[in-house]
Amino acid sequence: MVAAVFALGVLALVGGIAVQLNQAEGVPPLPVFLGVVGLAVLILMAGACLALISMASSARQGAEALRRMSLRGGELRAVGPATEAPAPFTPTNVAEPQPQPASAKPAPIRPARPAGRSLVAER
Repeated sequence: MVAAVFALGVLALVGGIAVQLNQAEGVPPLPVFLGVVGLAVLILMAGACLALISMASSARQGAEALRRMSLRGGELRAVGPATEAPAPFTPTNVAEPQPQPASAKPAPIRPARPAGRSLVAER
């Protein structure tokens, strides 16, 4: 429906500009400028309409989800398989060394800084 209204608006705008250009002796800049501005306004309005339709659809889906949850009594179910992962910052996880795979290479050792060079700035 938005596309149909947009196409009808573009056709009416182009027709109006064509009539004004046919009645004028030369190519007047004002009708052409107003036609470009009108086309930009049509594009912005079509975008706003599509954004409103998208927001209404999202709101409807959210309302439907809330309605389904209220019918179940507020019960929440996991969508995927529930696997319990360990907490990332527990003292046991921090203290334990991480096992390295056998195929992992150790990180290369950084070469020592040459004796004649120094840092440019120090804190």
